[in-house]
Amino acid sequence: MSKKKNKFIPELRFPEFKKQGEWEYVYGDELFEPISNKDHNSDLPILAITQEQGAVPRDMINYHVSVTEKSIESYKVVEIGDFIISLRSFQGGIEYSNYLGLCSPAYIVLRKKEDVINDFYRHYFKSYPFIQDLNKNLEGIRDGKMISYKQFSEILIPKPLRKEQHKISSFLTSLDEVINVQNERLELLKEHKKGLIQNLFPKEGEKVPFYRFKEFAKDGEWEIKELNELGNLINGLTYSPTDVKDNGLLVLRSSNIRNGIIDLNDCVYVRSDIKGANVIKPNDILVCVRNGSKELIGKNAIIPKGLPLATHGAFMTVFRTNIPEFVHQLFQTDYYDNQVKAGLGATINSINGKNFLEYKFPIPKNPKEQQKIAYCLSSLDEIIKAQSETIEQLKQHKKGLMQRLFPKTID
Repeated sequence: MSKKKNKFIPELRFPEFKKQGEWEYVYGDELFEPISNKDHNSDLPILAITQEQGAVPRDMINYHVSVTEKSIESYKVVEIGDFIISLRSFQGGIEYSNYLGLCSPAYIVLRKKEDVINDFYRHYFKSYPFIQDLNKNLEGIRDGKMISYKQFSEILIPKPLRKEQHKISSFLTSLDEVINVQNERLELLKEHKKGLIQNLFPKEGEKVPFYRFKEFAKDGEWEIKELNELGNLINGLTYSPTDVKDNGLLVLRSSNIRNGIIDLNDCVYVRSDIKGANVIKPNDILVCVRNGSKELIGKNAIIPKGLPLATHGAFMTVFRTNIPEFVHQLFQTDYYDNQVKAGLGATINSINGKNFLEYKFPIPKNPKEQQKIAYCLSSLDEIIKAQSETIEQLKQHKKGLMQRLFPKTID
């Protein structure tokens, strides 16, 4: 390939750089070189290469995979500031490391060759212009396949003035810090709710909660009930690929439950006249009862008002009850989680409907106490939802800024 330099101008630029002219673009191998340093005594942490957090020690994210001492000898040293080409070519595929550690020899470690700002490229490698350019250069390569250094070396990468690199990276990093603060607030809210649930419901083996609203203090013990006393299950729809259409009847699947709420970013539709579809109603509780990933079994969300006409897939079930808000909060308790886990064996990744209806829960006898608990926890859910939406808006704002701060190389 002829390595001709190209120049581009970003749509959005800080005032002090507007007269600096076009950005220079160079090829990847002019800025970064592959490093394969295996000179270590295996006492460094093994890094997990993640899309959200970059390269981080496995212990930080509870990622445990057994690795023999012999195999660790072949692992590569990753320095702070290195980049790692990961398997996710369709998502950018180049992750940054803030940690000294080791990574699998399957990964390609990149280190800068020139005096450029690492943080600038940390942001750039996650930008839409770069991902678009990368995917264009990798046409015909299967999603998720490793990007080779040769392929990386043939991709045009911006090289603006160092001062402008610093200005852009500082600006985007400050925005990351705002997002991180909001994420911390979200985690605090979730922890607060978790603590409330633990105290508003009786502990295992007990029939009175630790916290109780004063108007119900003399109502006595709660009673134990099975789910079949509170409602019924509605089976999901089995459909074939030929039933799938661009629009029609919405089919809710496990991917439509995100952070405990219904998410419509990944939708599948089937023909409207399909047989065997049970239409979902507001306040139904959607539950994942079968999945290849065991940790997703049991995740659930309450169906909101205003949802388009919908049914649910065969790997899901719907629990319909007259006290949906309260039962939905029951499904967030340790009682629920423990019974779900107890029904999953080493190879069983599904909940049996009959067993599900036999799950036992402590229930207050007074319907008003049920309502009060449900209202308290549901109100907190709304605050958590609003906080999640704030974070998503900030992320989208950053994404939009990055599209304008980095020039497009493809029209």
